Amino acid sequence: TQKDSTQAKVEAKQPSAADTGRILRGVTMRTGPKNSAAAIVTIPAKTSVQVMGCKKWCQIVYNGKRGWIYKSFVKTGA
Repeated sequence: TQKDSTQAKVEAKQPSAADTGRILRGVTMRTGPKNSAAAIVTIPAKTSVQVMGCKKWCQIVYNGKRGWIYKSFVKTGA
């Protein structure tokens, strides 16, 4: 079906393993991809994190915790 082929394309674009990213400026990691989401922890600048995926927001893993930061705060492939 068309839905299945669309889903396959989305999955193909995502890397199978997390990318490494570097935090550019201190940033608050949140429970969801919006500024109003609850804060989890503040991540200091120059910290390495695992980046699970990005659009406007990136889902990351930091110190074993999964959360979201805005894309402009992280450089992937670092």
